[in-house]
Amino acid sequence: MLLTEIQHIIKFIEDNTDKKITTKELEFISNYSYRNLQRIFKRIFNESLGAFQKRIRLENAYKKIIFTNNKIGDIAINVGFESAQSFSKSFKIQFGLNPINARLGKEKLFESYFSQSNTESSDINFEIKYLNPLKVFYKAIQTNNYNNNDIENLWSIVDLKLKNTKDTNYYGIIVDEPLITEKAKCRYEACMDKDPNDDAFYYKTIFGTKYAKFLHIGSYDLIENTYRKIYKYWLLHTPFEIDQTAIVEHYINSKGLNKEITEILIPIAKK
Repeated sequence: MLLTEIQHIIKFIEDNTDKKITTKELEFISNYSYRNLQRIFKRIFNESLGAFQKRIRLENAYKKIIFTNNKIGDIAINVGFESAQSFSKSFKIQFGLNPINARLGKEKLFESYFSQSNTESSDINFEIKYLNPLKVFYKAIQTNNYNNNDIENLWSIVDLKLKNTKDTNYYGIIVDEPLITEKAKCRYEACMDKDPNDDAFYYKTIFGTKYAKFLHIGSYDLIENTYRKIYKYWLLHTPFEIDQTAIVEHYINSKGLNKEITEILIPIAKK
């Protein structure tokens, strides 16, 4: 079974990370027995359904710890833990350090990522803009560290479905933070704002908040260099707090300019 075939289950879990989801709820929305769900998650993620739920909560918490000034106790409750003590214990088991040290050592988390940069320029331009909520249709994959070949193969499937559709906007959702999530478990969603009229595509709403918009101009194969600049020269020093929701890439068709343009949209936390 592919990730895309259980995407509605995953979305339900992610939309309710701060709540205790019952076995009956999962069976109802999935039309599977809980035992079968366990087998599916073990096959796809190499972890139990319960472990998946807990990991997602902890990864969301890690993002809040390093990208906001929220109190750690508040973060623990916000992601569904009953106490700061139980949260701290689970966090240390998952990541090998406690939440306080994770916050104090956030630059170390990105150290190896920075070291791979092949540019010395600190010039990074951006603008803050509000984006209205947008309904998109998507297919998802699990990809090792956002492998470009995996992503290209996914878009090939999408392009075949929409080859005769004009004026469609295309977006990529960077669901996980690969410096926090185990690389083999990273997920990517190929989205479009036109209905493909295909039950194999799910739908959801994106945006509805402010984003910091950066531009990557040139081949998508080189977009990692732009991300490294954003992380090194902006993300760790910005006065804005970053939301735990996913980074969005907007792919712009610019044939007239003979250039590939990707908007990198980083969500800004609401005050």
